[in-house]
Amino acid sequence: MEKQTIHGIIYKDAASNQWVAQCVEYEVVTQGDNEEDAKAMLREAVQLYLESASEKEIELFYQPVEGNVRVHELTIDAPTLLRS
Repeated sequence: MEKQTIHGIIYKDAASNQWVAQCVEYEVVTQGDNEEDAKAMLREAVQLYLESASEKEIELFYQPVEGNVRVHELTIDAPTLLRS
């Protein structure tokens, strides 16, 4: 099997106290008890997705990334209920 590099955005969810891991290239999201667990779960989830998805589904949902992935904090105007 070929190797592929994927990029994960990993953060601690304040409401559930779980670590969320989201793949940038594929629409796959999972979670773990800590950051390392979330990374491992993301690897496994993407591999399972690729094993079960058709070639057409993979082509449709694959979003290639060029360069370094950066996560930015942005401030937006939001309804009062959403402000922290």
